[in-house]
Amino acid sequence: MEDKVAKALAKFAPPVPAAPSDENRPNEDRPPVARPPLGASPVYQWITEGKSQDYSLWYMDQLTWTVLPLEVKHKACSNRMAREDGVFRTLLPEVYGEQGLQILDAVYASFASDMYERERAKGIIKEPEKMGPRQVASYILTNYDIIGVGPIIVMEASDERVRISPIGYGCTELCAYATRKGDWRMCAYTGTWETEITKLINPKLRTYTNKAKHMGDWCCQITIEWDTGKWEPAPEINQRPEPIRPPLEHSDIYNWIVDGTPKNPKLWLDPVPIRQLPMDQKCKICAKKWAAETGAMRNMIAEVFGDDGYQTVEQAYASFAPPEYELARHRGLIGDPDEIGPLEAASYICTLYDTCGRAPLAFPEASDECVRIQHFMGLPETCPYTARPGDWRMCQAETAFERNLVKLMNPKLRARRTKGKVYGDYACELTIDWDPEFA
Repeated sequence: MEDKVAKALAKFAPPVPAAPSDENRPNEDRPPVARPPLGASPVYQWITEGKSQDYSLWYMDQLTWTVLPLEVKHKACSNRMAREDGVFRTLLPEVYGEQGLQILDAVYASFASDMYERERAKGIIKEPEKMGPRQVASYILTNYDIIGVGPIIVMEASDERVRISPIGYGCTELCAYATRKGDWRMCAYTGTWETEITKLINPKLRTYTNKAKHMGDWCCQITIEWDTGKWEPAPEINQRPEPIRPPLEHSDIYNWIVDGTPKNPKLWLDPVPIRQLPMDQKCKICAKKWAAETGAMRNMIAEVFGDDGYQTVEQAYASFAPPEYELARHRGLIGDPDEIGPLEAASYICTLYDTCGRAPLAFPEASDECVRIQHFMGLPETCPYTARPGDWRMCQAETAFERNLVKLMNPKLRARRTKGKVYGDYACELTIDWDPEFA
């Protein structure tokens, strides 16, 4: 090395002031750290000795899973988590009656104030005088777009009123939330967030639900309009009204060419624009919003109704396993039981976790005997489902889905929740291994 280069480099690489810490993360079950001796790197040994390199040191090929394209992941995440959310929407009134409806209304009202404060601080929500029906509809539609509700159809758009159909065309048998038919109050109360945040944005406006697929309508619909303090009586529908056909007129382009009449851009532009987010950001926020909504309902069920509430939550999650298994088998995503070991079962679970926002995933162990999947890593007090600190029972109730699904894949396997952030751990952990009862 030239003296000039050596002199320039001499001021770098001083003694390192801090030694490696031997403190485990909270409740981490590793043994005390054993420091390895300083050795030669694989690449150095390859260069100097021609020794083959072990790719498993930097690439884990024991366990792989399917990662969906962002657009597909966003839609799949929305569909799955709407179903998870919907089961608690429908069970609250179905199991707990009037108290369930009160909880449902309170849960959705609870999201409005803190969301309003955050969005006002960011400048997303403007001063009340700048927020009319179109502007409020744009804000609500942006949130619908983030969580993947759709197709979104604007049925009416003026400075006086906007009507939005967030659950658009389709058979009335189909509902992303899979809620029961005929429960109008349940549908209305899940719109309490829209009602409350509209009043916070501009007290002179109101938003309300006026159609629901499970009430026999062809779509779900909300209306945003100026609050007159009066409500039109519900019309009696005895027969289909006669269609109103518009008269045949000249086209916009004809009028421009022949008469020089200015074109009307409202004929082709979005009547209510949506603020578009990057797809990777949209995927993350989508999963977090759904998880927070679901978590609020299941927390209240457990806190208010105690043992019976926990049992309801556990049965709800157990109910997801059979249709998940049947659909995956139909699509060829899950093989026969004798083809499924811990790695194969974990691979399918990891695809679900990655799709629904539980990544990044870590694997302290991945072998033919046992796989430990860690997710939601981070501070113990943070939980996307806003579970109560110390509520290990909720963690166990939630895992009924994985327990039952893995048993359907191969009865000789078992799945267990072995860590939970709300229980003081640094991550949530699912362990899949061979069931000793079948040994």
